[in-house]
Amino acid sequence: MTNLGRLIEGVWQSPVFGDSYPSTASYRAFAEKMHDVHSCFIDRFRPIVRDGLPELEPAQIERLLRQLGPKTTAFCSSVAVEIEDVERLATVSVIFGLLFLCDSLMDGGDLATVAAVHRLLEAHAPDLTIPAANNAKRLASFVLRGELDAAKARSPDPAIVDARFRALTATVGLLPRLSYPEDARVLLGSPVAGFLSHGSAMRQLSQRYLESEKDAFWDAHADDLVAHSIGSIQTAGTVAVVYSLYRGERPELPMIEQVLANPAVAHLCDRLVDAAARIFDDVGDQDVDRSSGSRGWFDLNIFNHPDRRLVASYMRFVGMEDEGVIARAQRDFDLDDRAGDERIVELFVDVVRGGVAQLPAECWQHAGVFLMLCKRVIESGYVNTLGDAALGE
Repeated sequence: MTNLGRLIEGVWQSPVFGDSYPSTASYRAFAEKMHDVHSCFIDRFRPIVRDGLPELEPAQIERLLRQLGPKTTAFCSSVAVEIEDVERLATVSVIFGLLFLCDSLMDGGDLATVAAVHRLLEAHAPDLTIPAANNAKRLASFVLRGELDAAKARSPDPAIVDARFRALTATVGLLPRLSYPEDARVLLGSPVAGFLSHGSAMRQLSQRYLESEKDAFWDAHADDLVAHSIGSIQTAGTVAVVYSLYRGERPELPMIEQVLANPAVAHLCDRLVDAAARIFDDVGDQDVDRSSGSRGWFDLNIFNHPDRRLVASYMRFVGMEDEGVIARAQRDFDLDDRAGDERIVELFVDVVRGGVAQLPAECWQHAGVFLMLCKRVIESGYVNTLGDAALGE
């Protein structure tokens, strides 16, 4: 069995909740389905990438497909384990694959992709806002415009921007195929626009950190970093994309907008799960992020930059106001060792367990399928404590 296969089986053990997956799940049957989904994904994804990145050689495109394909199709297939429709599973995989590709390109300084995302938001979601610090809202397109305006590099080639825009437009065109038009509108906001615009805000904050006096930066931007680093996870939208597969087969299920209108569900996803998933992601990526300059860009990571103002803001974001709890978390961050990291991870495992346990019974009655998928996404996020390098093996 491959490392990826072992990771999937580990997720199926439900280390966070114990009951996220059916006990009868068969890896052999799943592996056959995942192979079919992967093949379909590659057939669909290759022409989109070829058109969207015309400057790449065929060998470079194939390398991208090898990097994105297995992880993306494994995630979609393993969360939606009851779905047998290979074509629709591949469609979901293409959506996530394009989002991950665009995010990676922008992290690497590809201004053509930034410009294309800005154009996409202006064309399809001009009034969309994303949460910022202190319950403020920011226009998503304005966030991308800010990244373009602050860029020190020359303006990107318009032909390359057009190519990137075509690839992004393909993402938007896939959304209605998953379920119903009313769901597609929600999915455009989250995860598509939310993921890409929060990522832009994070890049701008990371650059500002490098250019600022550190105390002044944390005084001014600790809350901003918490809002955007956590917001970039987009649990609600990620679950919603997969949920659309189930709603397509069971039209009696509530619309995505109805599910997310429930304050308890929204709080679970946007606060508790997003915050825990960011911790799971950052603890696994801290070594890579420490040397991120060697990749050509710099990423702020709470495990590498545990300023007291950032840690306190992060803890209060999930409702931890007790000064003793915050002080213990600060000590664990400051230790910068495996034992401290494990305690922080377990603290946030307890956060999501508690959040799920406290959901009112009516939430499960109305949104049981969505919440089941949310638990599975949490299990997958927990695997991120291993880091991207392990996941890519």
